[in-house]
Amino acid sequence: MKRLLYLEIFIFLIFTNACTIKKHEPVTRSDFLLNTIVELTLFEDEKTSEIMLSDMFTEIRDCENRYSRYISGSDIARINENIGVPVSVSKDTIDIIEKSIYFSEISNGLFDISIGALVDLWNINSDNPRIPQQHEVNAAIQDIDYKEIILDKENITVTLSKSGILIDTGAIAKGYITDRLVMYLKEKKVDSAILNLGGNLYLFGSKKDGSAWNIGIRNPFGYQGDYIGTVSVKNLSIVTSGIYERYFEADGIRYHHILNPMTGYPENNNLASVSIITESSTTADGLSTTTFLLGLKDGMALVEELDGVEAIMVTRDKKVYLSSGIKNGEMRFKLTNEEYTITK
Repeated sequence: MKRLLYLEIFIFLIFTNACTIKKHEPVTRSDFLLNTIVELTLFEDEKTSEIMLSDMFTEIRDCENRYSRYISGSDIARINENIGVPVSVSKDTIDIIEKSIYFSEISNGLFDISIGALVDLWNINSDNPRIPQQHEVNAAIQDIDYKEIILDKENITVTLSKSGILIDTGAIAKGYITDRLVMYLKEKKVDSAILNLGGNLYLFGSKKDGSAWNIGIRNPFGYQGDYIGTVSVKNLSIVTSGIYERYFEADGIRYHHILNPMTGYPENNNLASVSIITESSTTADGLSTTTFLLGLKDGMALVEELDGVEAIMVTRDKKVYLSSGIKNGEMRFKLTNEEYTITK
């Protein structure tokens, strides 16, 4: 079994030299948090940027200490360790779980943060992933059911009503934390910023000349720095789920990290990647996983039902499918890779 691990930012920000009104040089800080590279860039004066960046990285660490099930004493860890017992948590922990349940409901359970037992079984994010036995998969599936998560918003508690269930916020936490950072930027009346939480991208405001940011969408079959095209956005989040992010190979078969809680295996439909573009990074994060699991037809249908949400879906046969807002020009997408074709 050969382990292939790519700790990479899969949506690459394409900077141009079009900033004719250059008030401040960008100030960037990065760190390894949330099991990924986090990079934040502000376009304020250096002193102000450094103060705000310190605040923002403190917020990320505080959130990780509440939402990560791998950190002892976190809200999620305490919930998982106390089956049947109401656990007092922060209001935002209630909020992130409630938003996760929303995605479970609109996907009929394909998105499910009670998937922790299955995640542990495959162990794809570690240095020692493995293909589990079928009986192990069957057992893990029985320990997945978001309906067993009981929220008491009045008393601010969370209870797991069934033994074996493990909450894992990995499919939504980066988006949720990004939105908290965006709230901070709005409070501080920042004009321009780029937030990149391991590929969960938020383009805050516009470039200093007022033009949109040009973002490269990763080629799921290429290397880092290889793109299928670019999309132009302002004040929007872009989040991609794809088969190339985290995976391992065994006997020539790739096993990626997007697990289907119904089958217990990495989803094996025709999609190679899904990029969701919308104002809320929480929504973009949750929907990128949800639509990938739903597949091309049902996933795109869900996108079209939701206001202010656009999608770029890439299939394994190198076809690009665009949601209606991109097709009709409301959002500009430019295909740059001749190996791909846009479907009508």
